[in-house]
Amino acid sequence: MVAANSSAVSSPATTTDESQSEDNNVSKTQHDENPGADVTANATTSANHSLRFWSIVASLAFTALCSSIEGTIITSALPTITADLGGGSSFIWVPNGYFLATMVMLPLMAQAANVFGRRWLTLVSVAMFTLGSGICGGANSPAMLIGGRVVQGLGGGGIALMINIILTDLVPLPSLIALFFTLRVASPPAGSWSEKLARIDFAGNALFIASTVAVLIGVTWGGTVYPWSSANVLVPLVLGFVGFGLFLGYEWTMAKNPSLPQGAILERTAATVLAVTFLTTLCTYWAFYFIPIYLQGVLAKSAFWSGVDALPLFAGLFPSAIIGGTLLSKTGRYKPLHLIGMAIVTLSFGLFSLLDQNSGTAAWACFQLLCAIGSGLMIAILLPAMQAPLDESLVALSTGVWTFVRAFATVWGVTIPAAIVDNQCSSRAADLADKGLAAYLSGGKAYQYATKTFLDSIQDPASRTEIIEIFSSSIRVVWYVGIGFAGLGWLLVWLEKEVPLRSKLNTKFGLEKTQKKESDEENNNKDER
Repeated sequence: MVAANSSAVSSPATTTDESQSEDNNVSKTQHDENPGADVTANATTSANHSLRFWSIVASLAFTALCSSIEGTIITSALPTITADLGGGSSFIWVPNGYFLATMVMLPLMAQAANVFGRRWLTLVSVAMFTLGSGICGGANSPAMLIGGRVVQGLGGGGIALMINIILTDLVPLPSLIALFFTLRVASPPAGSWSEKLARIDFAGNALFIASTVAVLIGVTWGGTVYPWSSANVLVPLVLGFVGFGLFLGYEWTMAKNPSLPQGAILERTAATVLAVTFLTTLCTYWAFYFIPIYLQGVLAKSAFWSGVDALPLFAGLFPSAIIGGTLLSKTGRYKPLHLIGMAIVTLSFGLFSLLDQNSGTAAWACFQLLCAIGSGLMIAILLPAMQAPLDESLVALSTGVWTFVRAFATVWGVTIPAAIVDNQCSSRAADLADKGLAAYLSGGKAYQYATKTFLDSIQDPASRTEIIEIFSSSIRVVWYVGIGFAGLGWLLVWLEKEVPLRSKLNTKFGLEKTQKKESDEENNNKDER
């Protein structure tokens, strides 16, 4: 979510004269590599950006908004949707089917972006997301819903990745129709399809996809369909993680065109930022999916009103991301912002653990806003920090790695707390006075029944109070565990090195320029030579 806000942010912009000078200078090498196209070579102030530049940014922002709305809807409506379609324990595949599809294509798309360019991959991603949304909207069974989410995830993952790559191309460290007319960025060097396809790491990506699917199957089945100790869970997990090891070994020893170069993840600051990205995203989705469960299962709010009451968390994210990006642009320093952001997230999880059925509106609203400030502050400043120590030739691939880590974290950010709630509810349900109600909270069904509809169906006030207390105490454990993950993220930030952010670009994928300007620039280069 909020993919557009996570673009690379520059250090303080250069002066107008410098910007104009740089914008009129294109190196002979870049011109020879890609005739007819030019690059945006320097960061400029907003006044110097062309209308086309801002139309691209607006298109990308609108596209990101559409994909973000998907997340805000599903988090509040998932319990009700699951109950209506009779999904039972398969509810976990609704978010995870999306996340799986998002993850498996990221390395392939990141590499393809360098081979085939940015434009058509972006348009295809938006089209896939639109198609998947239509399938989900018309779903009349759990299988159809999950299938639609997979298609939607293929598009959503592409959207998140391509927005980050394009904005990184256009500025230093939407929707489909608008993109078609405005997204005119330079194309890669010409070549035959066979030559381009030969540069794609199909073997490595196949191994990566198989490993990701295996891990996700194990994580999704664990604690819901099968016990965590069963072979049905352990075998896929082991095979998946072994597969990841084989994938890394292949990429770093045998692959001719690796989709995951060593330099993208082995540099100290880049590796640390990836770990912090994982934990930040995990905690963000942790809150996204379980604040609505608290509002519905403990405060007995409807799906609609839980969505409204979760607005401080979702809406507060965007202004905070803007503030984080602005501060990074002004100061050029990301480590202090990372420390502040993770500290706020850790504090907010501690405050969430204090919430119960008697908590007032001011408490849960302000705690959500605090979490949004911390998470939002981090969103826009993680990718620039990861890319700061890396060579610019790794922009697309490093963005793909970073986007994959975020997507992988979302799986755990939903699965871990869901498993905690289910296990806690199952164990506490044994003490219910009304043993008939215990069946609703066991067997991985607790999440499905954390709704106002279920609570209103309980006629006995004492039993209803017992159920609410079970939900409340179980969710409290979720926040306790979350504090540990957020705190670990804060500690890891101390391992980062402060690397100066680039103020100039050197990329083959900047804005296309007009023929006249290209001719003028070629003449200028000849005069200089």
